[in-house]
Amino acid sequence: MLSLTRRRLLSVVGASAMIGITRNVYALLQSINKTHFVSIGGIEQWIAIRGGDCSRTAILFLHGGPGEAQSPFLSFFAPWEERYVVAQWDQRGSGKTFGKIGVATPNMTLEQLTQDTIEVAQYVINQLGIRKLILVGHSWGSMLGLCVVRARPELFHVFVGTGQIVSGRELIESWRLSAIKRARRAQDADAVMQLNSLREQDFNDDAKLGVLWKWRAPFTGSDWDLITRQREPFVGTYEKPANAEAINWYQGFFEFSQLKLWPFTRDFDARAAGMSFPIPYFVVQGRDDDRTPSEPARKFLNELHAPLKGYSEITGGHFACFTNPSGFLNALDKDIRRLGIKQ
Repeated sequence: MLSLTRRRLLSVVGASAMIGITRNVYALLQSINKTHFVSIGGIEQWIAIRGGDCSRTAILFLHGGPGEAQSPFLSFFAPWEERYVVAQWDQRGSGKTFGKIGVATPNMTLEQLTQDTIEVAQYVINQLGIRKLILVGHSWGSMLGLCVVRARPELFHVFVGTGQIVSGRELIESWRLSAIKRARRAQDADAVMQLNSLREQDFNDDAKLGVLWKWRAPFTGSDWDLITRQREPFVGTYEKPANAEAINWYQGFFEFSQLKLWPFTRDFDARAAGMSFPIPYFVVQGRDDDRTPSEPARKFLNELHAPLKGYSEITGGHFACFTNPSGFLNALDKDIRRLGIKQ
């Protein structure tokens, strides 16, 4: 029969406790949580690098909008940070970066944001001591990501677009057709007439597009739940922001970035740069996304020449990568395994 003295028992318990403490300390040492301002493109811009294990493959996430900074919603990325190291960046003119400089923010162009993204990518690579990143772009970030990869493909393993924009003008046309259906259902003959009279050349006239913004389909379902119930505790509403940072968030989004960068969204056409893409490219779309419909992205991907490519649809709408993180991450994991990248 095994006999334990009090001293022996304490020594065993102490050893076990020390092992547990050592493991916890090791886990903390392996995790990363950096949030700070960095000089990017000649101005101070806010960057976060977070993950449960810094040895994991790193993602640089490009938010949508333009101007829809994710700094208030970092907790939404907790599922991502269990599988990857995730670098966030409040782009020029948005979020905490806008809060630093405000309306004096210079050089609000797609070309400048492309260069900013390259500098952010290089910074994250140097911080983590790695060679390449996974680039993920949502909505506006999906068109920005295409520009960035074409400029500096060697910085990235792969590009993943979600809420993928292919052509700004074709996107506006899809909104117009959808708006006509909504106006007809509402039996608003005047709105139907105005929407039917819009031509592509009118897309340059913000005054003529007013009727389109009025009748464009609103966010619904899981997208609406994200925008209202899930986000409002962090930023409040446009009419009643939650705090000073929320005021900056709304101003940078709706009153600055959207206005400054809308012409670049409107005139963007991914095909203009050619139908060859230098690195693997995957698209993960929300099945019910009516803001950036799936068919143009699927068609573009099918016609594009890339070393490796793939298309997936998951449950959700325009914000499916947030409202269905397990579905998005599972699709991403599957694509990454095809590349042989260690996660």
